[in-house]
Amino acid sequence: MSIEQQLTKEFKHDSRRSPEGLNNRITAEYRQQMMQQRGVSFMSRKRKKSVYLLTALIVVMLCGFGYAGSRLLYSYEGKLSVSNRTEQQLQFKQEDVAAIRGELKKVQEQLKPGESAVVYLRDFDLTVGETPIIYGINNPVKVPAEEWRTLLQQQGVQEKLPDNLLGTYSLEEGMEASPFQVALGIGADSIFDELKTEGTASGSEMLWRLTDTANDFMDTYTSVYRNASNDTIYVTWQIAGEDVNPAILQLSPPGITAEDAAIGGLTAHYLKNDQSLFGQSSIHQDVTWISEAGNQGIAYHVQTDSAVVTKEQLIKAAESLVQK
Repeated sequence: MSIEQQLTKEFKHDSRRSPEGLNNRITAEYRQQMMQQRGVSFMSRKRKKSVYLLTALIVVMLCGFGYAGSRLLYSYEGKLSVSNRTEQQLQFKQEDVAAIRGELKKVQEQLKPGESAVVYLRDFDLTVGETPIIYGINNPVKVPAEEWRTLLQQQGVQEKLPDNLLGTYSLEEGMEASPFQVALGIGADSIFDELKTEGTASGSEMLWRLTDTANDFMDTYTSVYRNASNDTIYVTWQIAGEDVNPAILQLSPPGITAEDAAIGGLTAHYLKNDQSLFGQSSIHQDVTWISEAGNQGIAYHVQTDSAVVTKEQLIKAAESLVQK
């Protein structure tokens, strides 16, 4: 049974509330709010059920699986389950991508380190089905390399952290967040509704408001590597707690490049998207895979927003992290 079939079956088992185990999984995903590659989150308006399912791009209601015209990019089932499909409605024009990136950047520049915000954009007030897209942005606290190593040790993170990648990219800093996955608090949907109401009344093109971050159920750590030309590779670990089994349903733009890649005996997935709303450019590349150890499920991302970094280089960097 596929992830989608399993989740739909579990949800329909009791239409008044989600099963306890499923609710834990979805709560973990909602609190994490990964808005990878596009940087948008998709929030249900049926809040009484409080049932959300995270995506790398948006959060999707369980009761409305509609995949007409979509294609499955990859799927993994285990302690941390992930399924990625394309969605035609997530295709923006390049000029729209540039406009949205510009507005989000304006907000980010006003945030203090560690703050996150919900952003309302009048000209890009979009919905998928009946559910609105919620834009969010963060300004992660950046920790210098040596302090970052100490912090990871204190947190009990045992993942491989080399001094450099590809021989020329040196570890510069780290953050307990991701520049491509934004974690928004549980009140983000209410804040968005308030901003939209205010924007409709005032005619404002852009409004924003601070919101809580949410990392209660999935810890995120990003190590940042740069070379002399300031090109950047980001290594992100998303670690699911022992008491939850997150299920991640990802929806991607139809034009995304998706290929399998073998790294150290593992099956990884290479994604390239030219509509990223975060990072130094709209081109985002990611080599991602899932690993399980004991009661933990870990999603790995080796990412870049530097156009000069090739697919082969990114895969090579990922391979170095799984080599014994």
